[in-house]
Amino acid sequence: MKTQEKLQNNDNQRNIKQTAKILYLLKIKGIKQSDIAAELKISRAAVSRSFYGLSKISKVDNWLKENLGI
Repeated sequence: MKTQEKLQNNDNQRNIKQTAKILYLLKIKGIKQSDIAAELKISRAAVSRSFYGLSKISKVDNWLKENLGI
């Protein structure tokens, strides 16, 4: 496996762990992705893409810091 592929796999592993943590905390607090989307006035798909690391959306990042401490 090439070095770049290894680095990409490590990034994916971090994204998976971070996403799992986010989804777990939301479930505990009874918050849905659609609730966050409505509050931020963006689509639920945009929230999901941000959680999974597919998009960088500062509104979502700020919401996570303020509400979940992530």
